[in-house]
Amino acid sequence: MINEKIDHHFNELSPVDFNIFQGEALLPKLQKQNVNLKKAKALQDHIQVIMEQVETVVEQQDEHLAVVYNFLSEKEQSDYLEFLKNLEKDVSNYIALLTK
Repeated sequence: MINEKIDHHFNELSPVDFNIFQGEALLPKLQKQNVNLKKAKALQDHIQVIMEQVETVVEQQDEHLAVVYNFLSEKEQSDYLEFLKNLEKDVSNYIALLTK
């Protein structure tokens, strides 16, 4: 209960703005760090799981997940989904480069 109140307090004071990450690309960072294929695929899987969850919330398909993500406004949920899609696209492109 106390954790929920603390989270609510801070979320009210500092809304999440995923748009601040627009223009940032993960692909160059993956290349610079020379991430191996196994780690890249694990990262892709992790992003896809979260992306699927957020997508069901945005499309209002899962009431239980909606409760989990209710700290984000509807706009923030949509922005988060777009952010995750951009990350996933970059990881997919990186994996494609590794498997050429």
